[in-house]
Amino acid sequence: MRLFLCEKPSQARDIAKFIGADKRGEGFLSGTGVIVTWARGHLLEQADPVAYGEQYGNLWRLDVLPLIPQQWILEVKKEARGQFAVINRLLKQADEVVIATDADREGEVIARELLEYCRFQGRVFRLWLSALDDASIRAALADIWPSEKTEALYRAGVGRGRADWVIGMNLTRLYTLKAREAGISGVMSVGRVQTPTLAIVVRCDLEIENFIPKPYSDVIATLVSDNIAFPAKWVAAAQYCDEEGRCVQQ
Repeated sequence: MRLFLCEKPSQARDIAKFIGADKRGEGFLSGTGVIVTWARGHLLEQADPVAYGEQYGNLWRLDVLPLIPQQWILEVKKEARGQFAVINRLLKQADEVVIATDADREGEVIARELLEYCRFQGRVFRLWLSALDDASIRAALADIWPSEKTEALYRAGVGRGRADWVIGMNLTRLYTLKAREAGISGVMSVGRVQTPTLAIVVRCDLEIENFIPKPYSDVIATLVSDNIAFPAKWVAAAQYCDEEGRCVQQ
């Protein structure tokens, strides 16, 4: 049996009508020798730190940091257990899987992490869909790729996710504990993306707060050449200008 694994139900319905999978099941659509099922985004998530040892539990400690897992642990999201059970059962019946998730890094991770977690041993292919109009679906179905062609996207996505986890879990605990030593309560949340973004916002806010207006001069004249009048702006020499190119000397 060939199993198409999509990222969401709407995507599954769009594909199913082209492969004869018109019978509705609980969490899937089926046809002769083919089944289409779907995730709902990521069905798996990184385990909490305590899964790697009691020393990483709710009582945060500096002496056990950093936590860098040697064997990564994924868990099924609580709200996704029903659909995960459907996919897990179908994978046990399938001879081959066609990954039909979104054509990007996260789409690759959503599908392949399920295949690894469920220990699927059959053949794997990739349906690369850049759009879900009829012509695009037909073209993609006529040119299904070997899974190796997009495996690098999966590895990149896994690396990004693990980097986020290592940075977030370790630095949040470190900064929170150091803040407590300084008498500051609360959690000091640190993230690979959120913290640099926050720094940009704070830097801009400080620039606005500390802004000191400077007088500057623009010299604009109306010139005439061949009886044609036109405005012209004088460009001051660099030594008379500030960093924005404005003349700040009289």
